[in-house]
Amino acid sequence: MRIQHKTLKIEAAEAAGVSTALVSFVLNGKKKEYRVGEETAQRILKIANEMNYQPNLAAKSLRSGKTKTIGLVVSDISNPFFSQLTRVLEDEATKQGYTVLFGSSDEDASKMNHIVGSLLNKGVDGLMIVPCENSEKFIASLVNDNIPVVLFDRYFPEINVSYVALNNFNAAYVSTKYLLDSGYNAPCMVAYDVNLIHMKERVRGYKKAMSDAGKKKMINVVFLKQDSPKKSADRLLPKMVESGADAFLFGTNMISLACLYTIKDMGQEVISKIGLVGFDGNPVFDFFYSPISYIRQPIDVLVQKALGILVDNISNGNTVQSVLAEGEFIEMAP
Repeated sequence: MRIQHKTLKIEAAEAAGVSTALVSFVLNGKKKEYRVGEETAQRILKIANEMNYQPNLAAKSLRSGKTKTIGLVVSDISNPFFSQLTRVLEDEATKQGYTVLFGSSDEDASKMNHIVGSLLNKGVDGLMIVPCENSEKFIASLVNDNIPVVLFDRYFPEINVSYVALNNFNAAYVSTKYLLDSGYNAPCMVAYDVNLIHMKERVRGYKKAMSDAGKKKMINVVFLKQDSPKKSADRLLPKMVESGADAFLFGTNMISLACLYTIKDMGQEVISKIGLVGFDGNPVFDFFYSPISYIRQPIDVLVQKALGILVDNISNGNTVQSVLAEGEFIEMAP
């Protein structure tokens, strides 16, 4: 017969020579939060196991692998790219007998941490995370706790963790080269002012293409505020056009949308002369006055790779694997 939780905590506390509060912290997965020593925590868990205690703990679920659920945390569910990611992951996970629980961090590290904690408390077997800025320490703590994690779209080079992402450097390089080969003399890169690898790699790809074309002195990158991209675009893009920019490479889908509103207000004469390339297609592009070529990310491939790595880590323990997939450049004719 299974011992009742309250009684067990008292008996475990007595057996371990600690307080019932300390036992609760450990059994609820909060040993680090309350700075419980590793030796003490292991002693408590050993005693609890001997008493046949069956708590609904993340650590217990992750070891057993029996919940058949996966946690997904995206940065912004309103972004068409991440909406598509969620849809494809649900379909692929279902084929393998998994259910997906998801949340959106809204590019806020504290909210991301809270969502991950909630998913772990629900006993998910593993996590697929689109990390936001300033979340390195939290991601590292998940890795240190041996929780199966795969980062998606973005990653942290300094953390030894599995990830799946686009080859952003090459995608931006190809896009910039296309603009230059199409006759544009001074393409400008529009990015977010964030310290995230996917954005830095896209900027690096743009700069390398410009340098290789002998246009190092004409490199021009403008950064929009992530929380107010439209306002930033209204302020910066007209200045870029006035200073000679004749094409734009938009760093993300949402940047494209924000900038198109600004460009639309510049008038048809300006619009007809500007070259436009973005990341990820959008039905809205079809209604714009000028063609917008773009990099198509292989979302199906990215999801399948990420899910495969995650399921493998859930079943066989964490083995770090990384994948950079190539995008496809889609040229839109005038």
